[in-house]
Amino acid sequence: MKRRLSMVFKNLKRKIVVGIAGPSSHQRQAVVSLALLAVTELALLVLTFCTNFLSAYIHNTLEVFHGFRLRALSNALSVVSFERVTGLFFEQPLQRWHDANLGGWTFWNTYYAGVHPVVTILFLVFILVRMFAWKLTCVNWKRMNEGSMSPAAVDYAPQASADSPYYAPENTSAAVTQSSFGDMTPAQQYRFLRAIWVLGAWISFFGFLFIPTMPPRLLPVCDFLNYAGANVGACLTTEYSFIDTIGAHGSLLWDWNDDSVKTLNNPYAAFPSQHTLFAAWCAMTWIMLMGPASHKLATSGSVRYWLRGLLRWGIIIYPMITVYCIVITANHYIADALGGLVALAISYGAVYAFYLYKDRRFSYHKSGDAMAATVLPY
Repeated sequence: MKRRLSMVFKNLKRKIVVGIAGPSSHQRQAVVSLALLAVTELALLVLTFCTNFLSAYIHNTLEVFHGFRLRALSNALSVVSFERVTGLFFEQPLQRWHDANLGGWTFWNTYYAGVHPVVTILFLVFILVRMFAWKLTCVNWKRMNEGSMSPAAVDYAPQASADSPYYAPENTSAAVTQSSFGDMTPAQQYRFLRAIWVLGAWISFFGFLFIPTMPPRLLPVCDFLNYAGANVGACLTTEYSFIDTIGAHGSLLWDWNDDSVKTLNNPYAAFPSQHTLFAAWCAMTWIMLMGPASHKLATSGSVRYWLRGLLRWGIIIYPMITVYCIVITANHYIADALGGLVALAISYGAVYAFYLYKDRRFSYHKSGDAMAATVLPY
């Protein structure tokens, strides 16, 4: 059933490409196929990036705000109770200490508002462009234009339809056939990393839908209204003293009172923290793409080896700074950050298991037995 469904999509794509490019021009078919891949990938990435806005739209459309607010408050108080029991509820004293000793709220508010989307987009664009750059090198455009297939076009194969050949990226590389992440092609690496990010983002989306959580900054607030004029805060002024730093000091990009922010933003999209999830994914992507040092460099113990290690692992400071930022600005609890890391771990485990399953099937069909080779994507 699954294989038949896959063939349906392949045949549909083949018909679209041949219909646009024509049956005779292999070069044009390759260009259209790449363009179609770019459009579908960009659509998937943009839709996934807008999960916060999508959750806001669903809640505003399907749920009465008063009930939504009460659920978010209840979940927030449950998070606070959990943190008190586990000794993690130190957000208030940490914010007070930072306010008294460090300050710099414009920087931290702008970091919260801007670094999260910009860095994530840069990483996504980089691995996407890297994949397409590699694919373009796999096509001998001159030979293809002459109507013959180049041996160098390893990622493009003639897929014969009823009456014409069709050149398109092969899907056989969806199964991992190498022993490590570094041995995978840039296209395989992109699919692996993209799948982790997309799945993690959608896990957080369902968290926003089913576990709406009021962030710390809204617990003592009594007068912050949404686009419909309803109070968003909990007005628990005696129990909590969190400062809404963006509301009090502003940022260089936007403010909670901006009409677009009130309309598009889900004020209770706190658990799990997408800031933490995306920052950790960026760090993981950087570490995996850099890969370990060569054996020769590792055994030399040179300054270059240590500098490379620092460059590779120094990225870990980015999610650490991000967690610090979201806590001191009172936009997230410590538990939200832990939830973001758990969502990423679940996403990575699920994608890893899927690749392992694909590899076992690939090994079985290729060798005729059920023995799986050591070909995992790490």
